[in-house]
Amino acid sequence: MTKGTILKEKLLNCTGRELRRALFSLKQIFQDDKDLVHEFVSADGLACLIKVGAEADQNYQNYILRALGQVMLYVDGMNGVIEHNETIQWLYSLIISKFRLVVKTSLKLLLVFIEYTESNVQLLLQAIKIVDKQQGQLAWCNLATLIKDDSQDSEVLIYAMTLVNKTLNGIPNQDTFYDITDALEEQNIEAVSQKFMKRRGADLDLLEQFRLYEMSLKQEDGDSDIPIEQHRNMRKNRRSADPQMNGKMPRKSKRSSLQPTIQYSLDTSLNEATEQSPTIQTETTENSTKMTPYRRRRERR
Repeated sequence: MTKGTILKEKLLNCTGRELRRALFSLKQIFQDDKDLVHEFVSADGLACLIKVGAEADQNYQNYILRALGQVMLYVDGMNGVIEHNETIQWLYSLIISKFRLVVKTSLKLLLVFIEYTESNVQLLLQAIKIVDKQQGQLAWCNLATLIKDDSQDSEVLIYAMTLVNKTLNGIPNQDTFYDITDALEEQNIEAVSQKFMKRRGADLDLLEQFRLYEMSLKQEDGDSDIPIEQHRNMRKNRRSADPQMNGKMPRKSKRSSLQPTIQYSLDTSLNEATEQSPTIQTETTENSTKMTPYRRRRERR
């Protein structure tokens, strides 16, 4: 029996203070013995952590998340997580926890996961789809619920919006991109974005993530009016469209198909003002030779 199997059995069979001590020291154990990570993952240790975590309070969950973060630092550990989609499903389910540290750590681990390799974005989408279907809720409901939660602080919201943006950035297919953004739009992410845009003293990093989301929508809809400083954080090219379009109108975001939003109508107003400015200037020039109130007063004198 390997050390990984022994550790797994211990976690499954101990309770109370003994389980608390075991979970508390788990991160340090993995940190001190990298070979144990491979053995633990091979012994189905990730399923063990999820089983224990699902039945535990937030303190135990925090210990497990810390240990999982250490596991993901190793190639063998990350490969184990990649092959065990239930781990990603569990992390996604935790982001609507009532406990801030659990939420924040889960978001950070999901970010580590998708940043490891671009193909992991598809595994995250798979996990989200499974969890949402099991819970009978709208796609991306957990993230949308978190972003709309007024009790969350800026740091958590920054992690949440960064996860959204990095996921969207890693999607090569246009239909998948619009499936996600349309689901978020249906859950009023636009209203949340505008709320923070108008709020005095709002966190600048959070505003940047909301702007990046807005610009990603505009870029995919074919809008060229995107500030140059935003391009460095965005895809260089639009995503590939469905090859079965057969001459149909290209798909666009739900945002663009509805009544112009504050963001979009603002751009439109600016464009209209630019287009009208020569006319206004001409009228001003023509009227400059007419009798002004000041000249009338002088003529009367």
